[in-house]
Amino acid sequence: MHSRYSRTLADVAVGGRPVLISLMVRRLFCDSPSCGRRTFAEQVEGLTARYQRRSPLLQHLVEMAGVLLAGRGGARLLHILKVPLSRTSVLFQLMRMRLPSVATPRVLGVDDFALYTDVYGTLLVDADTRLPIELWTGRDAEQLAAWLRTHPGVEVVCRDGSLVYRQGITDGAPDAVQVSDRFHLWQGLSKRVSDVAAAHRGCLSAAVPESHPASPPSAEQSEAADTPARHHAKRLFEAVHAVSDPSRSLSAIARDLGLNRRTVAFHGRNLVDTFTAFTGLHIQPDSHVLAPRSGPPERSDTAGPAPAKTSGAWPSESTSHAHRRPIPAQPSAVPSSPSSHHAQPSPTYA
Repeated sequence: MHSRYSRTLADVAVGGRPVLISLMVRRLFCDSPSCGRRTFAEQVEGLTARYQRRSPLLQHLVEMAGVLLAGRGGARLLHILKVPLSRTSVLFQLMRMRLPSVATPRVLGVDDFALYTDVYGTLLVDADTRLPIELWTGRDAEQLAAWLRTHPGVEVVCRDGSLVYRQGITDGAPDAVQVSDRFHLWQGLSKRVSDVAAAHRGCLSAAVPESHPASPPSAEQSEAADTPARHHAKRLFEAVHAVSDPSRSLSAIARDLGLNRRTVAFHGRNLVDTFTAFTGLHIQPDSHVLAPRSGPPERSDTAGPAPAKTSGAWPSESTSHAHRRPIPAQPSAVPSSPSSHHAQPSPTYA
């Protein structure tokens, strides 16, 4: 025996309190002439390990916390378990773990992935367990063939349509059956159908029968087709319609209704089209002035000045909104002559 020295080990907490184990171990001489070490310390089986200040049970707990929760999450969990470690220490213990031995899979998946722009790598996956086995940079047939020669026993290989992988599998595992997975089957089928459709584009129009005009839906079908979204849009349209005035800006209407200005502008466009359809007049987008379809109205000295330009201008008549369904209502007041357009109030709907 050479000497003795004291050794302190940390163990799992008991009752919410950390546990420290103090050992007195021996240092012994090595009598073997071929050994480069002159002395060595004895190890207690199941309790100590070389260059380790934690018991095997606590070390396993730290490693599992790192595997499941990584650095920050593992450090938080260990702090609750009365094992104060930083995230870097948890990651360090995780990187020290030995990788489990990989058995040769029966069904091997081979595919490529992008590392950077125009830089690809190869990924090998166990198709039964769906766990990655190996990856390397590049898509080389020789490297895949070499891996298959060193790992005999692969029966089925799932791959994409790459000719490089086909050559590598043929050279490394000639007895393995090469198949395509579900993703690449659908991808190849869709591409083939697109190519055929593009090649026979001129023949498709003649093969499609002529469509007959559909009959207009009945009132019962129209009511059944109404959805909550349509009812909501109709309520917004009626609310904007009730307070709309060509002399008011969109921002003022939005403040009164508590709506967004864009919502008011969207439904205001429908209102302009409805007003134009019923009265034969349109609203000039820059001045909020009513004018007949044939041209701008004549100015009248008795009608008073035109309304001031506001920030919220109504959309122009040229914008098409034929797909919007206006509310079937008739105006209660229409200007009698073009000279009184500026003096008449805006029309209202029942």
